[in-house]
Amino acid sequence: MAEVILPPGEGQRTHANLLEQYAQATRTKVITSPSDLDTKDKVMDEMLAWCKEQANIVVLKSATILSSEPTSRTVQNCKSLLLSKGIHPGQVYAATPALLSLLLASGSEEDFAKKHKGETNVSFSDQQRHLRDLVYEAVMQHVSDIHIQVRQTYTKIRMRQHGELRVYAEWSERLGREIASVAFNKETDHATSHFNPLVPQDASMPLKIQGKDIRLRLASVPAHGGFDMVMRILATGEERSKSLDELGYTQKQIDIIKMAMKLPFGAIIVAGPTGSGKTTTLASCMEMVEPAQKLYSIEDPVEKVVEAATQVPVNTEKEDRSFASMGRAALRMDPDVIILGEMRDEDTAHVMVRASITGHLVLTTLHTNRATAIVTRLVDMGISPVLLSDSSVLRCLMCQRLIAKVCPGCAVPLRSSPKHLPYLADWEAVLGKEIIDRAKARGNGCAECNRSGVGGRIVVAEVIWVDEEGRQFIQKCDTLNWEKYLKENGWMDFRDRAIDLIQSGLCDPFDAEKVVGPINPATQSRIFKYV
Repeated sequence: MAEVILPPGEGQRTHANLLEQYAQATRTKVITSPSDLDTKDKVMDEMLAWCKEQANIVVLKSATILSSEPTSRTVQNCKSLLLSKGIHPGQVYAATPALLSLLLASGSEEDFAKKHKGETNVSFSDQQRHLRDLVYEAVMQHVSDIHIQVRQTYTKIRMRQHGELRVYAEWSERLGREIASVAFNKETDHATSHFNPLVPQDASMPLKIQGKDIRLRLASVPAHGGFDMVMRILATGEERSKSLDELGYTQKQIDIIKMAMKLPFGAIIVAGPTGSGKTTTLASCMEMVEPAQKLYSIEDPVEKVVEAATQVPVNTEKEDRSFASMGRAALRMDPDVIILGEMRDEDTAHVMVRASITGHLVLTTLHTNRATAIVTRLVDMGISPVLLSDSSVLRCLMCQRLIAKVCPGCAVPLRSSPKHLPYLADWEAVLGKEIIDRAKARGNGCAECNRSGVGGRIVVAEVIWVDEEGRQFIQKCDTLNWEKYLKENGWMDFRDRAIDLIQSGLCDPFDAEKVVGPINPATQSRIFKYV
Protein backbone atom coordinates (compact mmCIF):
# COMPACT_ATOMS: atom_id res chain seq x y z
CA MET A 1 0.00 0.00 0.00
CA ALA A 2 1.50 3.33 -1.03
CA GLU A 3 1.05 6.44 1.12
CA VAL A 4 0.74 9.92 -0.33
CA ILE A 5 3.37 12.29 1.10
CA LEU A 6 1.84 15.76 1.43
CA PRO A 7 3.53 19.11 2.14
CA PRO A 8 3.05 20.56 5.64
CA GLY A 9 -0.59 21.26 6.42
CA GLU A 10 0.02 24.81 7.60
CA GLY A 11 1.33 25.89 4.19
CA GLN A 12 -1.71 24.37 2.48
CA ARG A 13 -4.12 26.20 4.81
CA THR A 14 -2.34 29.54 4.24
CA HIS A 15 -2.51 29.12 0.47
CA ALA A 16 -6.19 28.07 0.66
CA ASN A 17 -6.95 31.21 2.71
CA LEU A 18 -5.26 33.43 0.09
CA LEU A 19 -7.36 31.83 -2.66
CA GLU A 20 -10.55 32.40 -0.60
CA GLN A 21 -9.60 36.05 -0.05
CA TYR A 22 -9.14 36.56 -3.81
CA ALA A 23 -12.50 34.89 -4.51
CA GLN A 24 -14.29 37.14 -1.99
CA ALA A 25 -12.61 40.27 -3.39
CA THR A 26 -13.64 39.41 -6.97
CA ARG A 27 -17.07 37.99 -5.98
CA THR A 28 -16.23 34.64 -7.53
CA LYS A 29 -15.48 31.27 -5.95
CA VAL A 30 -12.44 29.02 -5.65
CA ILE A 31 -12.53 26.24 -8.28
CA THR A 32 -11.59 23.04 -6.45
CA SER A 33 -12.84 20.21 -8.68
CA PRO A 34 -13.89 19.49 -12.29
CA SER A 35 -17.52 19.40 -11.12
CA ASP A 36 -17.27 23.22 -10.70
CA LEU A 37 -16.65 23.54 -14.46
CA ASP A 38 -18.63 22.82 -17.61
CA THR A 39 -17.69 19.24 -18.55
CA LYS A 40 -17.24 20.30 -22.19
CA ASP A 41 -14.88 23.18 -21.32
CA LYS A 42 -11.46 21.56 -21.81
CA VAL A 43 -7.96 23.03 -21.81
CA MET A 44 -7.35 25.34 -24.80
CA ASP A 45 -5.03 23.55 -27.27
CA GLU A 46 -3.24 26.76 -28.33
CA MET A 47 -2.26 27.54 -24.72
CA LEU A 48 -1.50 24.03 -23.44
CA ALA A 49 2.28 24.08 -23.95
CA TRP A 50 2.64 27.55 -22.38
CA CYS A 51 0.45 26.58 -19.40
CA LYS A 52 2.54 23.45 -18.79
CA GLU A 53 5.69 25.61 -18.65
CA GLN A 54 4.11 27.92 -16.05
CA ALA A 55 2.56 25.01 -14.05
CA ASN A 56 0.30 27.32 -12.01
CA ILE A 57 -2.22 28.37 -14.68
CA VAL A 58 -4.72 26.82 -17.10
CA VAL A 59 -6.66 28.46 -19.94
CA LEU A 60 -9.92 26.75 -20.98
CA LYS A 61 -11.51 26.79 -24.44
CA SER A 62 -14.02 29.39 -23.20
CA ALA A 63 -10.97 31.65 -22.47
CA THR A 64 -11.64 31.29 -18.74
CA ILE A 65 -8.36 31.53 -16.79
CA LEU A 66 -7.73 29.33 -13.74
CA SER A 67 -4.71 30.04 -11.56
CA SER A 68 -3.36 28.98 -8.17
CA GLU A 69 -1.71 32.44 -8.02
CA PRO A 70 -4.41 34.69 -9.51
CA THR A 71 -2.69 37.96 -8.52
CA SER A 72 0.67 37.02 -10.03
CA ARG A 73 2.38 38.48 -13.11
CA THR A 74 1.74 35.20 -14.92
CA VAL A 75 -1.98 36.02 -15.23
CA GLN A 76 -1.20 39.38 -16.87
CA ASN A 77 1.22 37.68 -19.27
CA CYS A 78 -1.47 35.13 -20.08
CA LYS A 79 -3.98 37.86 -20.97
CA SER A 80 -1.42 39.56 -23.23
CA LEU A 81 -0.65 36.26 -24.97
CA LEU A 82 -4.36 35.56 -25.56
CA LEU A 83 -4.88 39.04 -27.04
CA SER A 84 -1.90 38.50 -29.38
CA LYS A 85 -3.69 35.38 -30.65
CA GLY A 86 -6.90 37.35 -31.22
CA ILE A 87 -8.69 35.79 -28.21
CA HIS A 88 -10.44 37.98 -25.66
CA PRO A 89 -9.50 36.81 -22.10
CA GLY A 90 -12.35 35.57 -19.93
CA GLN A 91 -12.95 35.62 -16.18
CA VAL A 92 -10.00 34.81 -13.88
CA TYR A 93 -10.75 32.28 -11.11
CA ALA A 94 -8.65 31.08 -8.20
CA ALA A 95 -8.07 27.31 -8.46
CA THR A 96 -6.31 24.67 -6.39
CA PRO A 97 -2.94 23.26 -7.58
CA ALA A 98 -4.40 19.69 -7.55
CA LEU A 99 -7.14 20.69 -10.01
CA LEU A 100 -4.69 22.50 -12.32
CA SER A 101 -2.44 19.42 -12.34
CA LEU A 102 -5.38 17.19 -13.26
CA LEU A 103 -6.57 19.50 -16.07
CA LEU A 104 -3.07 19.79 -17.54
CA ALA A 105 -2.65 16.00 -17.40
CA SER A 106 -5.96 15.43 -19.18
CA GLY A 107 -5.06 18.05 -21.78
CA SER A 108 -1.65 16.43 -22.31
CA GLU A 109 -3.23 12.99 -22.81
CA GLU A 110 -5.65 14.36 -25.43
CA ASP A 111 -2.78 16.12 -27.20
CA PHE A 112 -0.70 12.93 -27.09
CA ALA A 113 -3.61 10.86 -28.45
CA LYS A 114 -3.98 13.20 -31.42
CA LYS A 115 -0.28 13.00 -32.30
CA HIS A 116 0.35 9.33 -31.52
CA LYS A 117 -2.89 7.50 -32.11
CA GLY A 118 -2.62 3.88 -31.02
CA GLU A 119 0.62 4.28 -29.03
CA THR A 120 0.79 3.69 -25.26
CA ASN A 121 3.56 5.10 -23.11
CA VAL A 122 2.21 5.19 -19.56
CA SER A 123 3.73 7.05 -16.63
CA PHE A 124 1.82 5.47 -13.75
CA SER A 125 3.19 7.72 -11.01
CA ASP A 126 1.11 10.63 -12.32
CA GLN A 127 -1.96 8.41 -12.77
CA GLN A 128 -1.64 7.07 -9.21
CA ARG A 129 -1.70 10.65 -7.96
CA HIS A 130 -4.76 11.49 -10.08
CA LEU A 131 -6.49 8.34 -8.80
CA ARG A 132 -5.91 9.46 -5.21
CA ASP A 133 -7.12 12.99 -5.96
CA LEU A 134 -10.31 11.54 -7.43
CA VAL A 135 -10.93 9.19 -4.48
CA TYR A 136 -10.17 11.84 -1.87
CA GLU A 137 -12.53 14.31 -3.55
CA ALA A 138 -15.25 11.61 -3.48
CA VAL A 139 -14.65 10.89 0.21
CA MET A 140 -14.85 14.59 1.09
CA GLN A 141 -18.19 14.87 -0.74
CA HIS A 142 -19.61 11.73 0.99
CA VAL A 143 -19.86 9.88 -2.32
CA SER A 144 -20.69 6.14 -2.20
CA ASP A 145 -19.67 5.12 -5.75
CA ILE A 146 -17.39 6.53 -8.45
CA HIS A 147 -18.47 5.59 -12.00
CA ILE A 148 -15.79 5.77 -14.71
CA GLN A 149 -17.27 5.32 -18.20
CA VAL A 150 -14.52 4.96 -20.81
CA ARG A 151 -15.61 5.22 -24.45
CA GLN A 152 -13.78 5.62 -27.79
CA THR A 153 -13.31 9.39 -27.59
CA TYR A 154 -13.89 10.38 -23.96
CA THR A 155 -14.08 9.32 -20.30
CA LYS A 156 -17.07 10.44 -18.23
CA ILE A 157 -16.73 10.49 -14.43
CA ARG A 158 -19.96 10.34 -12.43
CA MET A 159 -20.37 10.15 -8.65
CA ARG A 160 -23.29 8.72 -6.67
CA GLN A 161 -24.02 11.13 -3.85
CA HIS A 162 -26.98 10.45 -1.54
CA GLY A 163 -28.20 7.84 -4.02
CA GLU A 164 -28.21 10.16 -7.05
CA LEU A 165 -25.67 10.08 -9.90
CA ARG A 166 -24.09 13.42 -10.77
CA VAL A 167 -21.63 14.21 -13.57
CA TYR A 168 -18.27 15.09 -12.03
CA ALA A 169 -15.96 15.58 -15.03
CA GLU A 170 -15.07 14.54 -18.58
CA TRP A 171 -11.54 13.33 -19.29
CA SER A 172 -9.67 12.04 -22.28
CA GLU A 173 -10.25 8.38 -23.20
CA ARG A 174 -6.58 7.61 -22.56
CA LEU A 175 -6.47 9.09 -19.05
CA GLY A 176 -9.57 7.10 -18.01
CA ARG A 177 -8.11 3.88 -19.42
CA GLU A 178 -4.79 4.44 -17.63
CA ILE A 179 -6.43 5.19 -14.28
CA ALA A 180 -8.48 1.98 -14.57
CA SER A 181 -5.29 0.06 -15.39
CA VAL A 182 -3.29 1.50 -12.49
CA ALA A 183 -6.18 0.85 -10.08
CA PHE A 184 -6.34 -2.86 -10.98
CA ASN A 185 -2.64 -3.48 -11.70
CA LYS A 186 -0.88 -1.44 -9.01
CA GLU A 187 -3.26 -0.74 -6.15
CA THR A 188 -5.39 -3.84 -5.48
CA ASP A 189 -4.82 -6.27 -2.60
CA HIS A 190 -3.89 -9.15 -4.91
CA ALA A 191 -3.00 -7.99 -8.43
CA THR A 192 -2.72 -11.49 -9.97
CA SER A 193 -3.52 -10.56 -13.57
CA HIS A 194 -3.38 -7.48 -15.76
CA PHE A 195 -6.45 -5.36 -16.23
CA ASN A 196 -8.45 -6.54 -19.23
CA PRO A 197 -11.32 -4.24 -20.31
CA LEU A 198 -12.81 -7.04 -22.44
CA VAL A 199 -13.84 -9.24 -19.49
CA PRO A 200 -15.66 -8.51 -16.20
CA GLN A 201 -13.23 -8.13 -13.30
CA ASP A 202 -13.45 -7.23 -9.61
CA ALA A 203 -10.98 -6.55 -6.79
CA SER A 204 -10.59 -4.63 -3.53
CA MET A 205 -8.22 -1.68 -3.18
CA PRO A 206 -6.71 -0.10 -0.04
CA LEU A 207 -5.38 3.47 -0.19
CA LYS A 208 -3.89 5.74 2.45
CA ILE A 209 -4.65 9.39 1.71
CA GLN A 210 -3.98 12.24 4.15
CA GLY A 211 -3.87 9.78 7.05
CA LYS A 212 -7.17 8.11 6.13
CA ASP A 213 -7.24 4.36 5.47
CA ILE A 214 -9.69 4.11 2.58
CA ARG A 215 -10.93 0.80 1.17
CA LEU A 216 -12.66 0.48 -2.18
CA ARG A 217 -14.25 -2.34 -4.15
CA LEU A 218 -13.56 -2.25 -7.89
CA ALA A 219 -15.68 -3.81 -10.60
CA SER A 220 -15.48 -3.47 -14.39
CA VAL A 221 -17.57 -4.70 -17.32
CA PRO A 222 -17.01 -4.35 -21.07
CA ALA A 223 -19.33 -1.92 -22.87
CA HIS A 224 -19.91 -0.95 -26.49
CA GLY A 225 -17.00 1.31 -27.44
CA GLY A 226 -15.09 0.82 -24.18
CA PHE A 227 -15.80 -0.29 -20.63
CA ASP A 228 -17.30 0.81 -17.32
CA MET A 229 -15.51 0.70 -13.98
CA VAL A 230 -17.20 1.38 -10.64
CA MET A 231 -15.29 2.07 -7.43
CA ARG A 232 -17.42 1.63 -4.31
CA ILE A 233 -16.06 3.36 -1.21
CA LEU A 234 -16.35 0.80 1.58
CA ALA A 235 -14.46 2.46 4.45
CA THR A 236 -13.08 5.95 4.89
CA GLY A 237 -10.91 5.59 7.96
CA GLU A 238 -13.73 6.52 10.34
CA GLU A 239 -13.31 4.43 13.48
CA ARG A 240 -16.83 4.47 14.94
CA SER A 241 -19.72 2.50 13.49
CA LYS A 242 -23.06 4.30 13.43
CA SER A 243 -25.69 3.08 15.88
CA LEU A 244 -29.04 1.76 14.61
CA ASP A 245 -30.69 4.89 16.00
CA GLU A 246 -28.34 7.14 13.99
CA LEU A 247 -29.04 5.08 10.86
CA GLY A 248 -32.80 5.69 11.16
CA TYR A 249 -34.29 2.67 12.96
CA THR A 250 -37.14 3.39 15.40
CA GLN A 251 -36.76 2.55 19.10
CA LYS A 252 -39.25 -0.34 18.82
CA GLN A 253 -37.34 -1.79 15.86
CA ILE A 254 -34.05 -1.48 17.79
CA ASP A 255 -35.60 -3.30 20.78
CA ILE A 256 -36.58 -6.21 18.51
CA ILE A 257 -33.07 -6.41 16.99
CA LYS A 258 -31.42 -6.29 20.45
CA MET A 259 -33.75 -9.05 21.64
CA ALA A 260 -32.76 -11.18 18.62
CA MET A 261 -29.02 -10.53 19.16
CA LYS A 262 -29.28 -11.96 22.71
CA LEU A 263 -30.61 -15.29 21.42
CA PRO A 264 -28.23 -18.30 21.56
CA PHE A 265 -29.17 -19.53 18.07
CA GLY A 266 -31.25 -18.74 14.98
CA ALA A 267 -30.95 -16.50 11.92
CA ILE A 268 -31.18 -12.71 11.69
CA ILE A 269 -31.47 -11.66 8.04
CA VAL A 270 -30.97 -8.12 6.72
CA ALA A 271 -32.47 -7.64 3.24
CA GLY A 272 -32.65 -4.79 0.76
CA PRO A 273 -31.59 -3.79 -2.76
CA THR A 274 -27.98 -3.10 -3.76
CA GLY A 275 -26.54 0.00 -2.06
CA SER A 276 -29.19 0.18 0.68
CA GLY A 277 -26.69 0.09 3.57
CA LYS A 278 -27.12 -3.57 4.61
CA THR A 279 -23.41 -3.97 5.41
CA THR A 280 -23.45 -0.85 7.62
CA THR A 281 -26.42 -2.26 9.55
CA LEU A 282 -24.60 -5.59 9.95
CA ALA A 283 -21.58 -3.72 11.35
CA SER A 284 -23.86 -2.01 13.89
CA CYS A 285 -25.29 -5.41 14.90
CA MET A 286 -21.76 -6.82 15.27
CA GLU A 287 -21.10 -4.18 17.95
CA MET A 288 -23.86 -5.81 20.05
CA VAL A 289 -22.07 -9.19 20.28
CA GLU A 290 -20.90 -9.97 23.82
CA PRO A 291 -17.08 -9.89 24.32
CA ALA A 292 -17.21 -13.44 25.70
CA GLN A 293 -18.58 -14.80 22.42
CA LYS A 294 -16.51 -15.95 19.44
CA LEU A 295 -17.49 -14.15 16.23
CA TYR A 296 -16.57 -15.26 12.70
CA SER A 297 -17.37 -12.96 9.79
CA ILE A 298 -17.24 -14.32 6.21
CA GLU A 299 -16.92 -11.31 3.84
CA ASP A 300 -16.28 -10.45 0.19
CA PRO A 301 -14.23 -8.33 0.57
CA VAL A 302 -13.42 -7.46 4.20
CA GLU A 303 -14.77 -3.91 4.40
CA LYS A 304 -14.15 -2.66 7.94
CA VAL A 305 -11.70 -4.16 10.40
CA VAL A 306 -13.51 -5.32 13.56
CA GLU A 307 -11.08 -6.23 16.36
CA ALA A 308 -13.56 -8.51 18.16
CA ALA A 309 -14.17 -10.69 15.08
CA THR A 310 -12.19 -13.16 13.02
CA GLN A 311 -12.81 -11.83 9.51
CA VAL A 312 -12.42 -14.41 6.75
CA PRO A 313 -12.04 -13.11 3.15
CA VAL A 314 -13.86 -14.94 0.36
CA ASN A 315 -12.61 -15.59 -3.18
CA THR A 316 -15.64 -16.35 -5.35
CA GLU A 317 -13.42 -17.48 -8.25
CA LYS A 318 -12.20 -20.49 -6.24
CA GLU A 319 -14.60 -23.23 -5.16
CA ASP A 320 -12.81 -23.87 -1.84
CA ARG A 321 -12.94 -20.16 -0.90
CA SER A 322 -16.65 -19.49 -1.56
CA PHE A 323 -19.15 -18.22 1.05
CA ALA A 324 -20.53 -21.74 1.50
CA SER A 325 -17.15 -23.49 1.90
CA MET A 326 -15.74 -20.82 4.25
CA GLY A 327 -18.99 -20.89 6.23
CA ARG A 328 -18.69 -24.67 6.64
CA ALA A 329 -15.07 -24.22 7.73
CA ALA A 330 -16.11 -21.61 10.33
CA LEU A 331 -18.61 -24.09 11.83
CA ARG A 332 -15.66 -26.31 12.78
CA MET A 333 -13.94 -23.42 14.62
CA ASP A 334 -16.20 -23.44 17.73
CA PRO A 335 -18.05 -20.18 16.88
CA ASP A 336 -20.88 -18.56 18.84
CA VAL A 337 -21.89 -16.07 16.15
CA ILE A 338 -21.36 -16.42 12.39
CA ILE A 339 -21.83 -13.59 9.91
CA LEU A 340 -22.27 -14.60 6.27
CA GLY A 341 -21.66 -11.38 4.31
CA GLU A 342 -24.21 -12.36 1.67
CA MET A 343 -26.42 -15.33 0.75
CA ARG A 344 -25.84 -15.58 -2.99
CA ASP A 345 -26.73 -19.19 -3.75
CA GLU A 346 -28.40 -22.38 -2.55
CA ASP A 347 -25.23 -23.73 -0.87
CA THR A 348 -24.81 -20.60 1.29
CA ALA A 349 -28.50 -20.69 2.26
CA HIS A 350 -28.12 -24.29 3.43
CA VAL A 351 -25.05 -23.31 5.49
CA MET A 352 -27.16 -20.59 7.17
CA VAL A 353 -29.90 -23.12 8.04
CA ARG A 354 -27.40 -25.73 9.25
CA ALA A 355 -25.60 -23.22 11.48
CA SER A 356 -28.93 -22.06 12.98
CA ILE A 357 -30.26 -25.53 13.85
CA THR A 358 -26.91 -26.63 15.30
CA GLY A 359 -26.89 -23.91 17.95
CA HIS A 360 -25.31 -20.83 16.37
CA LEU A 361 -26.55 -17.27 15.96
CA VAL A 362 -26.26 -16.35 12.27
CA LEU A 363 -26.42 -12.89 10.67
CA THR A 364 -26.55 -12.53 6.92
CA THR A 365 -27.81 -10.33 4.07
CA LEU A 366 -30.08 -11.04 1.12
CA HIS A 367 -31.36 -9.12 -1.89
CA THR A 368 -35.16 -8.75 -1.65
CA ASN A 369 -37.67 -5.90 -1.72
CA ARG A 370 -39.76 -6.63 1.41
CA ALA A 371 -39.14 -8.25 4.80
CA THR A 372 -41.82 -10.91 4.18
CA ALA A 373 -40.29 -11.62 0.74
CA ILE A 374 -37.18 -13.03 2.50
CA VAL A 375 -39.14 -16.27 2.98
CA THR A 376 -40.13 -16.36 -0.70
CA ARG A 377 -36.49 -15.83 -1.73
CA LEU A 378 -35.23 -18.61 0.58
CA VAL A 379 -37.84 -21.05 -0.76
CA ASP A 380 -36.73 -20.06 -4.28
CA MET A 381 -33.16 -20.94 -3.20
CA GLY A 382 -34.24 -24.47 -2.34
CA ILE A 383 -34.97 -24.26 1.41
CA SER A 384 -38.09 -26.14 2.50
CA PRO A 385 -40.91 -23.96 3.99
CA VAL A 386 -41.28 -26.60 6.72
CA LEU A 387 -37.62 -26.16 7.67
CA LEU A 388 -37.94 -22.35 7.58
CA SER A 389 -40.91 -22.52 9.97
CA ASP A 390 -38.80 -24.37 12.57
CA SER A 391 -38.36 -22.25 15.71
CA SER A 392 -34.56 -22.74 15.51
CA VAL A 393 -34.17 -21.05 12.13
CA LEU A 394 -35.72 -17.63 11.36
CA ARG A 395 -35.87 -15.31 14.38
CA CYS A 396 -35.72 -11.72 13.06
CA LEU A 397 -36.24 -10.45 9.50
CA MET A 398 -35.21 -6.94 8.46
CA CYS A 399 -35.49 -5.13 5.14
CA GLN A 400 -34.23 -1.60 4.57
CA ARG A 401 -33.91 1.11 1.96
CA LEU A 402 -32.50 4.62 2.01
CA ILE A 403 -34.43 7.88 1.57
CA ALA A 404 -32.80 11.25 0.94
CA LYS A 405 -33.25 13.79 3.75
CA VAL A 406 -33.99 17.41 2.93
CA CYS A 407 -31.17 19.81 3.76
CA PRO A 408 -32.27 21.72 6.90
CA GLY A 409 -30.44 24.81 5.67
CA CYS A 410 -32.51 25.31 2.50
CA ALA A 411 -35.67 23.16 2.88
CA VAL A 412 -38.97 24.96 2.23
CA PRO A 413 -42.56 24.27 3.42
CA LEU A 414 -44.23 21.77 1.09
CA ARG A 415 -47.18 24.07 0.34
CA SER A 416 -44.86 26.85 -0.90
CA SER A 417 -43.02 24.64 -3.42
CA PRO A 418 -44.37 25.23 -6.97
CA LYS A 419 -43.32 21.83 -8.37
CA HIS A 420 -45.23 20.02 -5.58
CA LEU A 421 -48.52 21.95 -5.99
CA PRO A 422 -50.15 19.60 -8.58
CA TYR A 423 -49.78 16.64 -6.19
CA LEU A 424 -50.93 18.25 -2.93
CA ALA A 425 -54.58 17.17 -3.30
CA ASP A 426 -53.67 13.49 -3.71
CA TRP A 427 -51.21 13.55 -0.83
CA GLU A 428 -53.69 15.35 1.43
CA ALA A 429 -56.40 12.77 0.65
CA VAL A 430 -54.12 9.97 1.89
CA LEU A 431 -51.99 11.64 4.57
CA GLY A 432 -54.31 14.33 5.89
CA LYS A 433 -54.05 18.12 6.06
CA GLU A 434 -51.97 18.19 9.30
CA ILE A 435 -49.15 16.07 7.88
CA ILE A 436 -49.01 18.12 4.67
CA ASP A 437 -48.87 21.35 6.72
CA ARG A 438 -45.80 20.07 8.60
CA ALA A 439 -44.04 18.52 5.58
CA LYS A 440 -40.95 19.99 3.94
CA ALA A 441 -39.72 19.98 0.34
CA ARG A 442 -36.20 20.13 -1.08
CA GLY A 443 -34.92 23.66 -1.49
CA ASN A 444 -32.80 25.07 -4.31
CA GLY A 445 -29.59 24.11 -2.54
CA CYS A 446 -27.08 25.97 -0.39
CA ALA A 447 -23.38 25.85 0.50
CA GLU A 448 -24.16 23.41 3.34
CA CYS A 449 -25.51 20.71 0.97
CA ASN A 450 -23.23 21.50 -2.00
CA ARG A 451 -26.25 22.93 -3.93
CA SER A 452 -28.02 19.54 -3.97
CA GLY A 453 -30.87 20.21 -1.54
CA VAL A 454 -30.06 16.89 0.15
CA GLY A 455 -28.80 16.64 3.72
CA GLY A 456 -27.80 12.97 3.75
CA ARG A 457 -29.86 9.78 3.76
CA ILE A 458 -31.87 7.90 6.37
CA VAL A 459 -32.91 4.26 6.64
CA VAL A 460 -36.54 3.23 6.27
CA ALA A 461 -36.91 -0.32 7.51
CA GLU A 462 -39.33 -3.17 8.08
CA VAL A 463 -38.44 -5.35 11.09
CA ILE A 464 -40.32 -8.58 11.84
CA TRP A 465 -40.04 -10.68 14.98
CA VAL A 466 -40.93 -14.21 13.82
CA ASP A 467 -43.51 -15.44 16.35
CA GLU A 468 -45.52 -18.68 16.50
CA GLU A 469 -48.33 -17.29 14.34
CA GLY A 470 -45.78 -16.03 11.82
CA ARG A 471 -44.32 -19.55 11.49
CA GLN A 472 -47.74 -20.84 10.47
CA PHE A 473 -47.80 -18.35 7.58
CA ILE A 474 -44.18 -19.21 6.67
CA GLN A 475 -45.01 -22.91 6.47
CA LYS A 476 -47.83 -22.13 4.01
CA CYS A 477 -45.76 -19.45 2.17
CA ASP A 478 -48.74 -17.15 2.73
CA THR A 479 -47.01 -13.75 2.74
CA LEU A 480 -50.21 -11.84 1.90
CA ASN A 481 -52.09 -12.92 5.04
CA TRP A 482 -48.89 -12.73 7.09
CA GLU A 483 -48.61 -9.01 6.26
CA LYS A 484 -52.29 -8.50 7.19
CA TYR A 485 -51.66 -10.25 10.53
CA LEU A 486 -48.57 -8.09 11.17
CA LYS A 487 -50.44 -4.85 10.34
CA GLU A 488 -53.25 -5.81 12.73
CA ASN A 489 -50.64 -5.99 15.49
CA GLY A 490 -49.11 -2.57 14.89
CA TRP A 491 -46.28 -3.50 12.52
CA MET A 492 -44.78 -0.63 10.49
CA ASP A 493 -44.06 -1.30 6.82
CA PHE A 494 -42.04 0.90 4.45
CA ARG A 495 -45.03 3.11 3.73
CA ASP A 496 -45.81 3.79 7.39
CA ARG A 497 -42.19 4.64 8.15
CA ALA A 498 -41.90 6.92 5.11
CA ILE A 499 -45.06 8.79 6.16
CA ASP A 500 -43.52 9.28 9.62
CA LEU A 501 -40.47 10.90 8.02
CA ILE A 502 -42.65 13.17 5.83
CA GLN A 503 -44.63 14.20 8.92
CA SER A 504 -41.38 14.98 10.77
CA GLY A 505 -40.28 17.27 7.93
CA LEU A 506 -37.20 15.12 7.28
CA CYS A 507 -38.09 13.86 3.78
CA ASP A 508 -39.56 15.32 0.61
CA PRO A 509 -42.67 13.31 -0.52
CA PHE A 510 -41.09 12.92 -3.98
CA ASP A 511 -38.11 11.15 -2.37
CA ALA A 512 -40.46 9.02 -0.25
CA GLU A 513 -42.38 7.96 -3.36
CA LYS A 514 -39.16 6.60 -4.89
CA VAL A 515 -39.17 4.03 -2.06
CA VAL A 516 -42.85 3.36 -1.27
CA GLY A 517 -44.46 4.16 -4.62
CA PRO A 518 -46.98 6.92 -5.47
CA ILE A 519 -48.90 8.30 -2.47
CA ASN A 520 -52.41 8.74 -3.88
CA PRO A 521 -55.90 7.38 -3.09
CA ALA A 522 -55.79 4.80 -5.92
CA THR A 523 -52.88 2.94 -4.30
CA GLN A 524 -54.75 2.80 -0.97
CA SER A 525 -58.01 1.38 -2.34
CA ARG A 526 -58.75 -2.30 -1.63
CA ILE A 527 -60.18 -2.77 -5.12
CA PHE A 528 -58.66 -0.88 -8.03
CA LYS A 529 -61.21 0.80 -10.35
CA TYR A 530 -60.29 0.76 -14.04
CA VAL A 531 -63.08 3.13 -15.12
